[in-house]
Amino acid sequence: MEILYQSNVFSSTKITRERQLLAECSIISTDYDAAGQLLLDYHSYRIEEARWEIGRSPGGQHNGSGEALELIGVEAYLDIGSSLRAKVGSERGGLPLELLSECVKAVVQAETFMLLDRGYPTPEAYEEHWDKMYLNSCRYYSNLHRVDGGYWLENAAYRRSLCLFNRAVDCRVIRVGDDCYSVAGGFCDSAHELSVLIDLDREGTVIHGAGNFLRAPDDVCQESVAHIAKLMGRNLTEMNKKDIGGLLGGGQGCVHLVDLVYAIARGAKIVRG
Repeated sequence: MEILYQSNVFSSTKITRERQLLAECSIISTDYDAAGQLLLDYHSYRIEEARWEIGRSPGGQHNGSGEALELIGVEAYLDIGSSLRAKVGSERGGLPLELLSECVKAVVQAETFMLLDRGYPTPEAYEEHWDKMYLNSCRYYSNLHRVDGGYWLENAAYRRSLCLFNRAVDCRVIRVGDDCYSVAGGFCDSAHELSVLIDLDREGTVIHGAGNFLRAPDDVCQESVAHIAKLMGRNLTEMNKKDIGGLLGGGQGCVHLVDLVYAIARGAKIVRG
């Protein structure tokens, strides 16, 4: 057994002493060491600073730092994707875009713990908003008639005052013999915890896959791991995120499971070259 590649992505949202929001994402892996930051107005989520830095990259080709001044004043929320792509684009191999996108995800998830400040009078009003906005987007929101509905209300009841959200995604590629790779991945945030293990042949084709949730908002989320079986016989290293999302159930799957399997696919692709 030989470990060939590792990656860890950590993102968080914190409240600063000046009552601003600081969203950060760091990537530390066999090939990269990088970080991104968004400094936001506490109530409006308007961006006040958007910065990134890459301290290590293959051959140093993407090393450097920058600030996306064009994003100042833009709301860091669900519909920011087109602005991020337009203002940051494929600079430095697309890594700054990835870092800042992860920062936005951390901001959106942090909203659960600052409902009154965001204009939601009660946790119930917040839950109703998300039930409508995310309807049919994942296993949970495609099966609202089956969920008990208590998770978000219970979590929103505690008003956090320092760190609003944390998320960690890790991946490790292991050589198993001469003709097989085993890729293990983990996803852990304030609401979810899941693990996936996928075995690939030397060409990158899936020969075995399994996964499970350790924590999830509802038992219905657990059902999404059954879609992993659809990866069997597919070349994971040739699939993009959209391909993976389709196989893993689309609106009947889990977006976090898709993120994790995509991280696994990227790790395997890097090892294959």
